[in-house]
Amino acid sequence: MRKKVFVLALVLVFVAACTHRVDIAMRPNFKAQLQKGHELPNVTPAILFCKGEFSDKRTDLTKLATFKQAVHTYDLYEERPVADALFEGLDAAITASGHKWSDVPYGEVKVNVSFLSLQAARNAGFVMVGATSAIQVKIDFVDAKKGDMIYTNVFSGNDERSQAMIGLIGMVKDSIDASIIRCIQSVVDDAELAKALKKFKG
Repeated sequence: MRKKVFVLALVLVFVAACTHRVDIAMRPNFKAQLQKGHELPNVTPAILFCKGEFSDKRTDLTKLATFKQAVHTYDLYEERPVADALFEGLDAAITASGHKWSDVPYGEVKVNVSFLSLQAARNAGFVMVGATSAIQVKIDFVDAKKGDMIYTNVFSGNDERSQAMIGLIGMVKDSIDASIIRCIQSVVDDAELAKALKKFKG
């Protein structure tokens, strides 16, 4: 009898241990949550930035991210291309900071984005459930006419949150959105970027 119960328990564990697909909307509320930059507004006169190239430099391009929780594996996939989310965020942050943005490759400064990494996780405890995430991108600001590099830097954003008792997978989605917003915010807060753009404007 004990053997049968043990075998049944193993079967239940095996059935429960599975891989889950999680679709991430990739639609952070940039307009509501991004703030006017600390540094970019100091660059005058206003610059016309334009959308440049996007490249994905991650090792695994088959999914957005993956994480394990106990016997479960969660594979995260983008419902919307991460490139669209990042460029939308740059548009919102740059225009909120007093400059202009174009989705066509015509302007003064071309903005090229390289997607370096994204990590996410959910940790369940007896009392609290937490979610964490982090994103890293490299952004090149290029003279759109001459092709010369004006400035390049790696920008990152991260988020950590927790709540009592039950934490659904939505916590992870919200955490990723927050990390993206913080990453984009760091661009318009970059003092060295502002310095390079002032030099570019002469």
